[in-house]
Amino acid sequence: MGTLKRGLLLFWTLWLTVVVTTNVLDALQALGILPEWFKFVSGNWQWINQTMDPLGVPRAFQAFLFAGVIVWEALAAVLFWLAFRSYRNRPLVQETATIWACAVNLALWAAFQVLDEVFLAYQPEGVHRAIFGSQILTLLMLHLLPTRDP
Repeated sequence: MGTLKRGLLLFWTLWLTVVVTTNVLDALQALGILPEWFKFVSGNWQWINQTMDPLGVPRAFQAFLFAGVIVWEALAAVLFWLAFRSYRNRPLVQETATIWACAVNLALWAAFQVLDEVFLAYQPEGVHRAIFGSQILTLLMLHLLPTRDP
């Protein structure tokens, strides 16, 4: 079961790393540093604009929120790298790095769901809810599946 649990941690580690990378590249493209033909971007900056422009949200505030999300996602990715590296299939309460990684990631997706409501972004709310639920399921699996004897 330890291999399965480490695999779950590796999934979140790699997925968040890709998310951070494509969001950073998207931000660089929005700043004009990367050309428009460059396609390995998230598209989230354009989505943020499409969602917030009709509500009159200033672009500077949109950029602030996007930068904050990137930092938060990067923190979660780093914490998952640390969790993956240090995981020893002990009871979850003893896997402090894993708890921190999951908590930061859960908080991110919870914040997204709140902001989805604030900015009337109902379409992505389902995606954010699914990611949040997947993280909860991961935590449950890490907690409930057998561990190595202490």
